[in-house]
Amino acid sequence: MECPICYSNEATYVIQCGSKTTHAVCDHCEVQMRMKEPATTKGRILKCPMCRVNETKVGKRSTYSYEYELSKIYETVRPRVSQVNSLEDIANAIRDMPRSTIARYIRMFPGLERYFEVYDPRTARVQPRPASRVQAAAQAVSAAQARAAQAAARPVQATQPAPVQAAPVQAPVYCQSGNRELRQCTTKSKTKRICTFLGCTKYVCRSCRQCINH
Repeated sequence: MECPICYSNEATYVIQCGSKTTHAVCDHCEVQMRMKEPATTKGRILKCPMCRVNETKVGKRSTYSYEYELSKIYETVRPRVSQVNSLEDIANAIRDMPRSTIARYIRMFPGLERYFEVYDPRTARVQPRPASRVQAAAQAVSAAQARAAQAAARPVQATQPAPVQAAPVQAPVYCQSGNRELRQCTTKSKTKRICTFLGCTKYVCRSCRQCINH
C-alpha cells in the first residue's frame, strides 16, 4: 500500500488513532507531520491526517524518526554555546534553559555544577560556590568562634530581682447592706465579709449577707 500523502513510499507507519480501518503513512511523512505538532510532556503526539484524531499511543516508530526529532532538538541548543570558550560563558548561555537541558550539559561538562548550586534570580547571574566544602566549613567554624569571643568579652550585667509587692491589706468597714442606715442591721462593729453575689467586692455582715445593690 502506498502512502496516501506522498504516493511515492510504502505506508509502513500505522497511526494509532483508534479507527477500525487501518490508517498508515510512510516514515518520511510521519516525521514531517509529527514535527509540526507542539511539544508536550509526553512528546509530540501525531494527528491522523485522515480522521483528524490524535493517536492514543505511539506506534512503532523508525530509527529515522527518533534521530530526526533529536537532531531538531539539538539544533536550537548548539548555536547558543558554539562560540563560548569557558565554563562561565557556558553557564551564562544555558541558565535560562529547562532543568533537564542544564542537567545534560552538566553531565558533558562536570565543572558546570558549581555555577548552579547558588542561583540568585534577582540579579540573573550565576554565583559560584566556595572553592571547597572543607574551606566553607572552616569559615563557618571561625565565624562561630568570633561570635563566641565577642559574647564572652561583653560585661555581664547583674539582673536585679523585681520588687515584691505586698498584698493589699483588707481593712474592715461597716456593713454596706443599707440596713444599718435603716436601723435594721444590729451589727455595730466592722466586718471583712464580702457580698455573696458573684463578683461584688462590698462588705456586709453575717446577718445581711448581700450589699445594698443586690
